[in-house]
Amino acid sequence: MRVIKLDTLLRAVYTLGLPLILAQATSAQSVLNFARATVNDRLNGGFAVTNPTSNYADVQFTVFGLDGNPVSSGLVNPVRYRVAPKGQISMLASDLFASSKIDGWVQVTSPTSNLSGSYFSGDFATMLGVAESSPPLVTQVIPVIRDDQTTKTEIAIVNPAATNGTVTLSLFNSGGEQSGTTLSQTISGHAALRLSTSAFTASPTSETLSARISANVPVAATAILNRSGSLMFVPGQRVDQSASMRIAAHFTSGNGFDPVLVLTNPTASPTTVTVTAFGETGAAVSAGRSFTVPGNGSISADTSTITRQPFVPTVNGWLRIESQNVPLNGVLILDGNRALTSIPLQATAVDRMLYSQIFQTSDIATGLFVVNTWAIAATLDISLVRGDGTTSAQKSIDLPSNSKMSTVMRDVFPNAADQTSGYVVIRSSLPVYSVGILAANSGAFASSIAPSRPPDTFAPNPTVAPPKITIIDPPAYVQTGTTLRLLIENLAGDGTFLLGDQVLPSRQSPFGIFLIDIPAIEPGLVNLRVRGGGMESDPVTLRVAPSDNLFVQNISGQAFYQKIDVTDAGLDLNHPVMVPIRNARIEVLSRSSQSIVSVSQTDQAGHFEVPVSFDANLTVRVVSRLRTAGLRVADNTNLNAIYPISIDIDGRQPNLGVVLADTSRVSGAFNILEIVQRANETIRGADPSIDPPPLAIFWSTKNTRRTGNIAQGFVGTSFFNVANNTAYILGDRNDDSDEFDDSVIAHEYGHMIAARFSRDDSPGGETHLGDVLDPRVAWSEGWANFFSAVVRNDSIWRDDSGPSGVNVYRFDLRDRIPAGDRPGYWSETSVGTLLWELYEGSDSTGNVRYPFSEIWTAFSDLRNDRFVYLPYFLEHFAARYPAAIDALQPVAQLRSIDFRANVRPSVTMPFPRPMAGNTVTGYVDSVTPHRTNLMQSSHYWSFTTTGGAASIRMDITGLGPAGNPNANDLDIFLMDMNGRLLDRSDRGLNGQSELISIRLPAGTYVVEVRGFYIKAETGNVVFNSGDYRLTVAVQ
Repeated sequence: MRVIKLDTLLRAVYTLGLPLILAQATSAQSVLNFARATVNDRLNGGFAVTNPTSNYADVQFTVFGLDGNPVSSGLVNPVRYRVAPKGQISMLASDLFASSKIDGWVQVTSPTSNLSGSYFSGDFATMLGVAESSPPLVTQVIPVIRDDQTTKTEIAIVNPAATNGTVTLSLFNSGGEQSGTTLSQTISGHAALRLSTSAFTASPTSETLSARISANVPVAATAILNRSGSLMFVPGQRVDQSASMRIAAHFTSGNGFDPVLVLTNPTASPTTVTVTAFGETGAAVSAGRSFTVPGNGSISADTSTITRQPFVPTVNGWLRIESQNVPLNGVLILDGNRALTSIPLQATAVDRMLYSQIFQTSDIATGLFVVNTWAIAATLDISLVRGDGTTSAQKSIDLPSNSKMSTVMRDVFPNAADQTSGYVVIRSSLPVYSVGILAANSGAFASSIAPSRPPDTFAPNPTVAPPKITIIDPPAYVQTGTTLRLLIENLAGDGTFLLGDQVLPSRQSPFGIFLIDIPAIEPGLVNLRVRGGGMESDPVTLRVAPSDNLFVQNISGQAFYQKIDVTDAGLDLNHPVMVPIRNARIEVLSRSSQSIVSVSQTDQAGHFEVPVSFDANLTVRVVSRLRTAGLRVADNTNLNAIYPISIDIDGRQPNLGVVLADTSRVSGAFNILEIVQRANETIRGADPSIDPPPLAIFWSTKNTRRTGNIAQGFVGTSFFNVANNTAYILGDRNDDSDEFDDSVIAHEYGHMIAARFSRDDSPGGETHLGDVLDPRVAWSEGWANFFSAVVRNDSIWRDDSGPSGVNVYRFDLRDRIPAGDRPGYWSETSVGTLLWELYEGSDSTGNVRYPFSEIWTAFSDLRNDRFVYLPYFLEHFAARYPAAIDALQPVAQLRSIDFRANVRPSVTMPFPRPMAGNTVTGYVDSVTPHRTNLMQSSHYWSFTTTGGAASIRMDITGLGPAGNPNANDLDIFLMDMNGRLLDRSDRGLNGQSELISIRLPAGTYVVEVRGFYIKAETGNVVFNSGDYRLTVAVQ
């Protein structure tokens, strides 16, 4: 266990939101590279990452040193956070890595594609610069390099890959001549270079230079310009993108601003450009002016130069740069005397824009500038989205033809005052150009924010107003018996009040005032929430005072556990990652009194705050349970004790930065806690009215596949028990440990929620690829595989085993019919891959993706069915969503399931199979496979009667495939359509008949012909095989 104490005194100062630039994403994942991250006594940094997808995203942040190794001293690194669907993570670097000293560069990675993000750096009062995610390129140009008495430039180059490379850099002056020497340096994998202009031995000059960078591996380069404390980041630009027109969407001059346009020619041949400045209403300030940009050279033109005016005119508009269809690099430097920033040149107008962070406080504002160059008006639909993915406000604005809109977010969304999180999405009826500006109201700094383009499938959620709690005359503390008067806004229907996770009765008085009484509850901090209409309010934190003493201070901190990923090579012990412990119980213990004196909980990012008394002998710990006992992970080999991570503190001293970070095997308990929480979030996302079951999970490093005394770890396997809401997880790493097998944990929990919220008739048992399973088993296992994949947002199943997890069992739900599978509704692979194909979309579904909420609805409808198997789910899905029928039939038929939505039965060979006439024949065989859960192990036949005396006879007509006269004992069982056993006949021996005589009311019944039995004396399974004839006669 590693426990760190950090100074986070600056947290209150730096609780700010984070702006966005662009994400670099591959088709399979997102990779964002930030060339410099520095946190010290004067500077802090921050990151914003937006997830525009409909699924949760795991986002990993890694700080690399200049040598390419992850920085490990004094910080939590690497660290992984969870971002909500259509949500955002916005955190300071000091909080993100739980450290007050950071220097290096940061790579952000995620298996989720289309994430976007940015980094900012400064003191948040006099200096703040925004750095976009730098694109890795083999050849690139940085158009602005300055080194004079007021401005210094540092070139930061990072190698985002693990392979070594060689980088060559050259500086060029405006005439295209090389300035100084060419540098060639080796850069190791994940390493970084930081170069000043003096490294090139160039002669001092006041003119703007450009840098050309080439490498044998893609590298990300950024110039960091510092002018008397004003920061400006200029990333490397591609040299192969041709265009004939480029727009700088925000050009403002006068009133202290004198912008400078810098254009750099990345080719060896000179090119001519025409630059025109336009005002806000689209009128040209002056005729366009032509410039020749030398090969490898550049131009710098201020407002007077562009407009040919002897003084700086007052303009609020945009620039148009026209040329032949050639590559051209550049930026517009917006120089406001104190503030300095760069406006990107945009070659393409877009109709969808995402600004990953707005910032609207008394000190900082976010400006938005949009240019419509069309001859007709455009309509801008602007949405403000919270960090949790819900939409708080929307507004439509008409932008006249050939004009510019200049506004600040507080004018668009007045209720966004003091907004320090969330992001903005704009959908335009016409492609437009836009840019944002993050600026200090004092004029101390300004930083541009270029939009990212969200995926074509992205749309913000409809506007919702969640319930809001306002406590009338809030007391400083509450105690047992305190009555609170609550004003509840936006409450739909009856409200449910929760203190922690404890439901509280409420009384309503006139004018929408609710009264609640505080029950007996432990002292500390507790969250009060209200639910209604499928929505939940933000929590209101209450301070619960102890009966004998008041708290004297709050301590704050963060809690992390060490996650071990399971890869295709097994348990990856060499690349652990830290993960915040979410929603877990925080306890403060007095070592003097040996009692708990205060309780709180961590938030979604692992942060916590807890009040403490004036006591020198305190212990702070996070434990493997929620604040209440609804979900906990305990050690079955240690008297069912929960797992702690703790640190001793002195309550008389300030403790503002306690970090609890575990790197031992105790982390396994917290990973189990995390995965079950993710599963609960998945089902709550599908149906907000659901209350997940309370659950006690028992895990120990001694839990093995042996069966016997559970207190000694002999649990047999990992499993969930719906009957008593318990679970046992393997932990013996010499044989098989499952605490980091997220696939297994979520799969087993999927069985529990099927039994609780749907229907699971599976008799259980082992399964293998290629099995022709009892259809109930196939549905149960296939559903659990699918549910596990949804919870993990990963179609690939991995389960490690063997010493230190060196072995791995792997399959992919995207592999619709893997080699060796026997497709059909009897295949768990067919079930799991079909559900995933509906969920993810494919050519067969017309590329329509059916959300988990719709799949969950049809899944829940199964609660009233019996003998549940895949076609029943398809029937419910078709009934709920008739438009999906055209998708259901091809995905089913691909798997040899002849599903017909509007026919009953919906498949030609249903389960149980209706008897055609009074007599049917067949064979069962459990001897050959030594299995009881295959389709051939037992047969199920249904018949319908008007009622009367029934005779059900089964005659054995042969030995069956096993050919063994000593294993030829078949039995019959009679059930109603609810699966309730009515009668059985198992008295016959090998080769003998079985008979059930019973009087039946009208209805449909099921007969099972079973090819095995349990020997009463030993409890062992006896396998049998045989041909049979089944006859049903009702008089």
